Amino acid sequence: MSRKNEILRNYLTDDRLGFIHNLIQLVTMFFWTLLMSYTNSYYVIYLIIGFSGFYCRQFTNKKYDRANLLIASIFSLVLIAANYDMFSSLTKSIYQSLSIHKQFIAKISLFQFMNYKIYIFLLCLPVLFLGGMYLIFFILQFISEKIAYFKWENNSYNTPEKKIFCSAFLMISIFYLIIMLLGFYPGFFCPDTIAQVSEITSGTYSNRNPFYHTMVVRLFILLGIKVFNDINIGAALYSVACIAFVSSAFAYAVLTLYQLHINKKIILSAALIYMLMPYNIMFSFNMWKDTPFNAFILLFTVSIFRYLKRIGNNLKMNALILTASGMGVCLFRGNGLIVVFITLVFFGFMFGKSHRKMLISLASVLATALIMTYPVLNAMNVSQSDIVELSSMQIQQIARTVIENDDLTDNQKELISKVADIDKIKTLYTPILSDPLKIHLRSKGSQEYIKNHKTEYALLYLQLGFKHPKSYITAWIDQTRGYWNGGYDYVKFSYAFSDNQLGLKRTVIFNGMEKAVFLYCTLFEIVDLLKPFVSIGLHTWLILLVAFIGYRKKDKIIFFSSVPCLSIIFSLLLGTPVFAEFRYAYGLFCCLPFLAMAAFSESNSNLPRKAIINSSDNERKQA
Repeated sequence: MSRKNEILRNYLTDDRLGFIHNLIQLVTMFFWTLLMSYTNSYYVIYLIIGFSGFYCRQFTNKKYDRANLLIASIFSLVLIAANYDMFSSLTKSIYQSLSIHKQFIAKISLFQFMNYKIYIFLLCLPVLFLGGMYLIFFILQFISEKIAYFKWENNSYNTPEKKIFCSAFLMISIFYLIIMLLGFYPGFFCPDTIAQVSEITSGTYSNRNPFYHTMVVRLFILLGIKVFNDINIGAALYSVACIAFVSSAFAYAVLTLYQLHINKKIILSAALIYMLMPYNIMFSFNMWKDTPFNAFILLFTVSIFRYLKRIGNNLKMNALILTASGMGVCLFRGNGLIVVFITLVFFGFMFGKSHRKMLISLASVLATALIMTYPVLNAMNVSQSDIVELSSMQIQQIARTVIENDDLTDNQKELISKVADIDKIKTLYTPILSDPLKIHLRSKGSQEYIKNHKTEYALLYLQLGFKHPKSYITAWIDQTRGYWNGGYDYVKFSYAFSDNQLGLKRTVIFNGMEKAVFLYCTLFEIVDLLKPFVSIGLHTWLILLVAFIGYRKKDKIIFFSSVPCLSIIFSLLLGTPVFAEFRYAYGLFCCLPFLAMAAFSESNSNLPRKAIINSSDNERKQA
């Protein structure tokens, strides 16, 4: 390596080289924390990063680490991109603060050639980049240096494992059940739910809401109608079953932490997090497909971890739960197939040689789910999601291009006009939501025309993208950043009980319960210190941090266990219809308590199976 590169490397990473480097670090870190207050996302998230970076800086040796510096640089650029729209208010504010020096500024010749906004932008951009890079670098460096010294205390317990599972299950499920019965009987019913129940009563089904979830709902609805002559009892029975399923998934995660011999206080805190977090309460008795889907995600993640770490005395049961939960992930939401496919690819790459049977099992799950989703449903005349629904992102990007640019060719205008009114595109386009434009396209019956002219519209999409990449990029950022930026005020919990003609109605037995739960949930949306607990972007970063910890510990299993959650986010980046829909990313909130605690555990995963059993038996005898 040349001496110049060595000097640059030391300059960027070693603050002992001199006062100037120290000053650059401190100034840019401070101004990054200050300037990020102009964001329209949760500023408290950036304050946490700022304080954490300053704290970690004091306890690192600041030696060069190329990987940490690269990750920190990418992350800093990502944050700038996610908050690109704050520069307009930022430059305006700075210029106004300098307005008292207008005469002095006017004398500077440079200002006669370029707009003041450009200068302020050119000043703020490197400050934001360097400040963010340093803050993230010191956080990662601190974790890298301290990771070897931090792990949960390894304890041995005498409590039977079945008792741990049953205790966690009963504690969580009874708590949810009391809330549902007293304040929200027979559960929550959003428009999607009403659409599913309407399909059940009419006998005409579609896969827009997952068909197999609709069949589960149908079982309980028909039970209520035919046995009890009350559709609400059927809905309540579904809510009870959903509570039981979700509580089982949470108890399974708690049991796994127990089997890792983690400190009892940590295990209890995990159980309390699962029980008390408002989103877990509100989703536990909601007839959305998202509740069972994300419970399957948790089971899938935990069972992967258990199988690879060889936890428990019944490996076949771990494999069975992994396979069953994988099938649930595939069938209970559209992007589940993507999640399992990505997991399969990573599994094959990282563990395929040593776990061929599981690789074959996962491949079989994916193949079976594909058959059940397409050939089987087509044979049953169950309609699939239309092409408009599947093209949410592309519709938003084309619409953004139409609005921001006035150079479409006659052929391009004609293609767009065949499926949408160009003038209405300009009024209906919403940067964070594709529904208005999708509704407009469907009202014109555009689905079939687009389906029959896929090639022409694919070429149109590529032509506009190559010509106007800025419009495409900003449209994509606006449509997705809720999943990878600090956090936004958008719908977190569904309190809905949609009007309907089906006989479904809510009964509140105890008003105090309903009001208390509403107040509790609202606090997490309005109190700044509680907002991190419901921030999708922050949870995405924390899942990435779990993967980073696995990388630093050279623990492939910890790293791989984060893949299902990250696959959810990846699928949303490809085509989310809403920029920050909490239920779409709810799986991250289900998995993070388990992953965060398991990441610092020590297990006997490298020992042969007999050695694991013998060591656990010896520990029990000694206890």
